[in-house]
Amino acid sequence: MKIKVGIADDHQIVLSGIEKLLADHKHIKLIFTASGGKELLQYMQQQQPDILLLDIQMPGISGNELARIITADFPAVQVIALTNMDQAFHVRNMFRNGAKGYLLKSADKFILSEAIETVYEGRQYIDNALKDQLLFEALDERKSGKNTTLTKREQQVLELIAKGKTSTGIARELNLSTSTIENHRLNLFLKLDVKNMIALLNKARQLGLIA
Repeated sequence: MKIKVGIADDHQIVLSGIEKLLADHKHIKLIFTASGGKELLQYMQQQQPDILLLDIQMPGISGNELARIITADFPAVQVIALTNMDQAFHVRNMFRNGAKGYLLKSADKFILSEAIETVYEGRQYIDNALKDQLLFEALDERKSGKNTTLTKREQQVLELIAKGKTSTGIARELNLSTSTIENHRLNLFLKLDVKNMIALLNKARQLGLIA
């Protein structure tokens, strides 16, 4: 029995490269490639793969949001994040949104097939290149507290949240999509280790991130 795989990535060179890597594995069948979130969801209505290789930075609908949608609407489909983003909070974010695997785009065909097979068998998979980093960051966080280094965009979003603006309002002000703002909001929750907006603002003030 072949493992049915779908790929969602907005870079054609990545799609072509993965397609070639998978062609060497006779037990894996590629059933579709999608270059955007809307296209992916259209394909999913027609046929569902066993495994979906999903880029995090997708146009229109972010990979995090797509992971939530797919795991909710198509629970039999197992999502593996396939990305260049190697920060620990991105890994945790995707797993919280339902992903069962996290793989870097630098993976070779053997690691790619191993990840697909592992997740297909019902187990989680994290790229070996990330395991040491995740362990180091986890130990470091225990010693010094949660990583509170924010990107320039995350800081902007945080400050606008503190002013009482909604995700839609922030998206309009920064000329970004609402889904992108929601993604930044989730990253803020992860970095500050909080679960709601009140806790986020209180923690940010304690750390001096906002006035």
